[in-house]
Amino acid sequence: MSDRGDVSLVLAPGSLDRLAEVVAERVTVRIAKLPVEPDRWMESAEAARHIGRSISALHKLTAARRIPFSQDGPGAKCYFRRSDLDRWMAGQGDPPRAR
Repeated sequence: MSDRGDVSLVLAPGSLDRLAEVVAERVTVRIAKLPVEPDRWMESAEAARHIGRSISALHKLTAARRIPFSQDGPGAKCYFRRSDLDRWMAGQGDPPRAR
């Protein structure tokens, strides 16, 4: 074992597949226990953090009508639904940028 914490194992044939199955089962159980955040409306600052962009970048996306949002009228405050942003991010080819 190195000082970085790396571990080397020698496995019998077929053991790697079984190990992968056990790990997958444990990860699935842990994920199922994670709290699910409800779908809700967000204001610009929170929406920008959610998609990993700056508020300025979010405003540019709304001005270009490239991201889903709602507002009460022209020039009014923008609101973003979490589920809409998640779908929008899933359809993007580029990952969120660092904040």
